[in-house]
Amino acid sequence: MSGVVRIFSKAAAERRRLYLDYSCWLEPDEELSDFQVSVSPYTSEAPVVMTVGYPDAEHKKLMCYAAGGLKNTSYLLRMVVRTDAGQVKQDDFGLRVTP
Repeated sequence: MSGVVRIFSKAAAERRRLYLDYSCWLEPDEELSDFQVSVSPYTSEAPVVMTVGYPDAEHKKLMCYAAGGLKNTSYLLRMVVRTDAGQVKQDDFGLRVTP
């Protein structure tokens, strides 16, 4: 997992909350307008399920919940965000599911 911004860990049974703050990257009057998260690898017997939303009225942060996943498996979470000013940013995060 090269280029990974950060690696998070969670147990297979947990639903882990992750905060992503883009405010230092955005211009003062700019906000996130769209986001997409992908997970790899796909493990059909225990997939990682991501739920993402805005926790702030300014749309400068994202709150994600990661659930599921196969024990003893490392995943790549690829987050792509777009802004109302036309910027696009991609960040890769690691997720390690422990027993």
